[in-house]
Amino acid sequence: MSKKRPGSAELFPTDEPIPAAAMIGRDEDVDAVARGLLGGANLILAGPRRTGKTSVCDAALAVCAREGSHVASVDLFRIADAAELAETLTLRLLANRTVLRRALGTATARAGRILEALSTSVAYRARQDLGDDLEIALTVGAARADPHRALGAAWELAERIAAADDRRLVLFLDEFQEIASGLYGDPSAVTRQMRAIFQRSPHVSVLFAGSIEHVMRDLFAPADRALSQFGALHELAPIDPGAWRDGLRARLALDRCTIVDSALERLLAASEGHPRATMLIAQQSHSVAVEELRRRLDDATVVGGLQRAMRADRLKHEQTLARIRSINRHAQRMAERVARREALYEGLNPRTAAGTLERLRDAGVVERGSRHGEWSIGDPLLRRYLAGLPGG
Repeated sequence: MSKKRPGSAELFPTDEPIPAAAMIGRDEDVDAVARGLLGGANLILAGPRRTGKTSVCDAALAVCAREGSHVASVDLFRIADAAELAETLTLRLLANRTVLRRALGTATARAGRILEALSTSVAYRARQDLGDDLEIALTVGAARADPHRALGAAWELAERIAAADDRRLVLFLDEFQEIASGLYGDPSAVTRQMRAIFQRSPHVSVLFAGSIEHVMRDLFAPADRALSQFGALHELAPIDPGAWRDGLRARLALDRCTIVDSALERLLAASEGHPRATMLIAQQSHSVAVEELRRRLDDATVVGGLQRAMRADRLKHEQTLARIRSINRHAQRMAERVARREALYEGLNPRTAAGTLERLRDAGVVERGSRHGEWSIGDPLLRRYLAGLPGG
C-alpha cells in the first residue's frame, strides 16, 4: 500500500499561528525577540494581520521556556472584559507552578471559585507564596465586583511568581490594541495600572503584539501615554526571496515534490512575499499537483494554485467589501483606487477623500505608506480582488 501523501494545508498552513518547524525565513526575528525578552527588555510588534507576528512571538516564547523562563500568553481578541482577562491571565501564570497546574487541572473560571478546586494545603501554600490578593482574580464574583482591582492583582502576580521561583517570566499579550477599545475599563486607567506595576517587576518581560499598527503606535509613542517608551519596537523584516525559495522547496520535498524555477518565480511574484499569500498559493498549487497525481509543479500548476487561492479567499474578500461599503458611499471607490494605484483624490473633495482613507485604515483595509499621501493594500490577494471588481 502506498504511503498517504501529506495534506497541502499541513505542508503550508495559513490561518493559524504557524509552528516553528513550518516557519520560513523568520529565524533571525525569533532569535532577536527571544534574546531581548530573556535579557529583560519589553518588546512591541505591530503590523497587519497574517504577516507572522503571532507565529514569531509563539516561537520566541518557546525559546524562552527552553531557556528556563516562565511564560504566559493571552490573546485579547478572545477576552470579553476585565474580569475575564484577570481570571485568564491568573490561570496562565499559575500554570508555571507544576503543583498548581496539576491541582487546577481543567478547572475554568466559569465553574465558580477556582481556589475551591485546590486542596486546603495547596491553596494555603499558594496564598503564602503569592499573596492573599491571588483570590480576587480567581473568584468570579469578586473579580466582577471590582474588575480593575482583579486585573491589578493579576498583573502583580507575574512578578510574585517570577520572584518566588527566581526566574524570568515572559508575558505575551497578543492583539494588545484591544486595550484601547474600552472593553477592559478606561484605557488610560488600565495602561497606567500596567505601567505602575510592571515598572516595579524586575523579573518580568512583556511582549506586546498588535495588528492595528496606528493604534499600537498611539498606545506607546506619544509622550503623554502611560506606556510611552515602555518597550522597544521590533519590526518584522520582509522575508528574503532566497529564504522563500529554499523554504518552499524544502516543504515540497516533504512530499517528494519539486517545483521548476519559473513556476517558483511566478508564485513569489503573485504573492509579493506576503507571508500568508505565499503560503496559501503554495498550498493550493500543491493541492492541484496532488489532484493531477504530479510531484513536479510547473507554471500551469501555480496558475491553477493562484486561481484556487483567490476562490478560497473569496468569502473573506466579500466580507471585507461589505465592511468597506458600510463606511460611506465613497469607500469602495477609494479602496479600488488604492488597489489599482490610481489617483486617489480625483473628482472628490480632498477632505472627504482623506477622511475616507483614514476610515479604511481604521478598518484594516489600507495602510499608510512611508511617503506623504501614499497608501497601499498589504494583502496582494485582497488587492487583486478589489482591482478586478466590475467597473474598473
